[in-house]
Amino acid sequence: MTDTEALKRQLERADQEIGYLKRRISRMEKRLLRQEKLDDMNRHQTKWAMQQLEEARALAEKANQAKTDFLANMSHEIRTPLNIVLGMGELLAGTELADSQKQYLQSLRLSGEHLLKLINDILEFSRIESGCIEAIERSFDLKELLVGVEAMGAHLALEKGIEFSLEYDSSFHINRLGDSRKLRQVLLNLVGNAVKYTDSGGVCLSVAGLECDNRESVLFSVSDTGIGIAQDKQELIFERFTQLEQGSRKIRSGVGLGLAISQRLVEAMGGLIKIESEIGKGSSFTVQLRLPFSEEDSFNPRYRELVGLPDALGPLRILVVDDIYLNFEVIRNYLKDLPVTIKYAENGRRAQKAFVDDCCDIILMDLRMPVMGGIEAVNHIRKLEEKLDIGPTPIIAMTAHAFVEQEETYLESGFDEVLIKPFTRIDLLAVLKRHSKQLPANAELVGNSDDQHASVDDGSGPLAALIPKVLDTIAEEIVDIKRALSDNDHAILEKTSHSAKGLAGFYGFTRLSDLLDHLEESASRREYRTARALIVAIGSHVDELRRRQESSFEDIAN
Repeated sequence: MTDTEALKRQLERADQEIGYLKRRISRMEKRLLRQEKLDDMNRHQTKWAMQQLEEARALAEKANQAKTDFLANMSHEIRTPLNIVLGMGELLAGTELADSQKQYLQSLRLSGEHLLKLINDILEFSRIESGCIEAIERSFDLKELLVGVEAMGAHLALEKGIEFSLEYDSSFHINRLGDSRKLRQVLLNLVGNAVKYTDSGGVCLSVAGLECDNRESVLFSVSDTGIGIAQDKQELIFERFTQLEQGSRKIRSGVGLGLAISQRLVEAMGGLIKIESEIGKGSSFTVQLRLPFSEEDSFNPRYRELVGLPDALGPLRILVVDDIYLNFEVIRNYLKDLPVTIKYAENGRRAQKAFVDDCCDIILMDLRMPVMGGIEAVNHIRKLEEKLDIGPTPIIAMTAHAFVEQEETYLESGFDEVLIKPFTRIDLLAVLKRHSKQLPANAELVGNSDDQHASVDDGSGPLAALIPKVLDTIAEEIVDIKRALSDNDHAILEKTSHSAKGLAGFYGFTRLSDLLDHLEESASRREYRTARALIVAIGSHVDELRRRQESSFEDIAN
């Protein structure tokens, strides 16, 4: 074989090798292309799946929020008339009644209280199921909490004709850190449940500190001599809507949520709840919670007031703001024998005018009202107090929304306290005592005022002397408005217009308030030409108000 033939064969083999490599590369490229397509498909499917999950999550959150809003609204709509029913029942119980009438009234009050408990349980469990539950640790007095639970337990036991006792080790530290509201609810649920299923004997709440962790953990035990629970039923009683039954008959009335709520509240506080029971011999529910020591002064007068609150109350001027007049009637009758003057306003706007026209010491303000709600009204009042350097007036929110988170929101909005509907006379007196002020001895505050409707300030009210300062404040804000307009700062323009509008409306300057409202609207729409014309009109109107005010003062001086 010649060198040429050898070289030719080598070239042929090289070509074959190259062809083989090309085919392999081609197959690899096709495989890679298919993999890229698969990856693209996977990415697309993953993205689509994530979008579906996000949409499902958003839909679930929306549905859950709708359920929560629905229950909250239903709670409000039921609690509001229930406040009137129970309040009138309490007032009626204080009158002279025949024996048959007392029996009818007792049935009415028990049915109303039962309805209230059902509403509370359903609402609370709905919040727990939706994840709206969080333990809030604060310093509290454990002894005071136990005294409050004892008072309630003794009352329930007395109505049932059985005994109730509280046993606790008085030597351990009583100032603790924990969620006292949830703990109180758990103990009241367990005590109420024990009383309900006990027809003879009694119920005992015992409390002890555990030695294992220097007694920072506390053991609460609620024991009864009731009907007991079978072993195979003990796991089920903590399920929602579950109650003890005998055959096809329920042993006691109720919706079956008390123990389910208690278990979830205890778990939210990081504790444990256990049961020991025997048919015919009674039951014992034990709650173990870690409640660290606290050196902070945590006395809460609320529990002491529940045990016994004296009727003595210093002279007060009270403004009640509620769109339902019967709610005002309940409050008025609760306080009819006390040295208080009570005024009435049916919405937040009239409340502002009543506050200006007739100074008051305490305001009881409903939250949901037509025309102007409580939160908007309290914001206007607080701003006015700040602008005119007036000391803050205690404003108590009256609401049927009992969520703790909502209470915190109301307090942040400017309210001093939240009074949950339905409330008793003791509840109302406790709030008034906490926020009452000592007035001069010559104040005309004997008995309730017959003039119970708010009126517009006509310049003769006790705050009339502040009107010149109000007009000066509005004039200063007009200067700020002009500056914002020249700088095209629509945010400041809109904000200042809104503030001035509220101040003008508060003092009954309707025309000025309307002009400022138009200015605020023009600012939001960026209609600066209209805004400039309105500023001129507003300035002229303020000047006219000032001239009228000076003239009225001259007439009075002469």
